[in-house]
Parts: sequence; C-alpha cells; structure tokens
Amino acid sequence: MEQKPRDKCFIACNAEDFLSALTSKEDYIIIQKDFKKEFEENTQLPLTKNEQMGYHFGSRGTGALWEALFHLLINSFSKGSKQQKEIDSKIRKYSLTTFNDEEILLYLRQLEY
Repeated sequence: MEQKPRDKCFIACNAEDFLSALTSKEDYIIIQKDFKKEFEENTQLPLTKNEQMGYHFGSRGTGALWEALFHLLINSFSKGSKQQKEIDSKIRKYSLTTFNDEEILLYLRQLEY
C-alpha cells in the first residue's frame, strides 16, 4: 500500500479520538506514539492479509461466518470496558501497517479493492 500524506489521515492521540474515527469510518487513521503502547496492549489486533487468506482458504469460505459468531460471543463475555469492546468490534474493518517506528497506520479494508 502506498504511503498517504499525513494531512489526509485522522490522527488519534487517545481512545476517545480513536473510537470517534472508527465510528465515522475514517479512511486512514494514524495511532501516535503516546497512544501506541496502550493501543497494542488493549486492542485485539486484526489479522494480516496472509493470515486472513489462509484462514478463509482452510475453512473453505465458511470461516467468515464462524469468525463473526465467535467474535460476538467472546466480546460479550470479555471483561474490558464498553469503550474497548466497541473499539475491538469496529477495528475488524481495518487493516494495520506501520507508518514509521513510532506510529501505526490503519486503513479501511474496502480501500484495498
């Protein structure tokens, strides 16, 4: 994926900013250095493209249905805050890559097509 200029990206400095960006379905979101460590510790990161492809191929396409069901079930019984549960469910629509050493770039998966 090509690098986007910073002015076209939503910059998230805390969980509230990040959740508002996910809710409004921003195309590109940058997680800044201060929030990066908290983000990596608390958030269920989405699968990479290769992991997704292997999972869907191995399950003959039915994996997406089971994945949604299991995610809903696990998310409802997890002990995290309501805000963190919302972040975990909405982040599944995004792909993740490193923008630079101190920042993470998330972009909508639908932009890959």
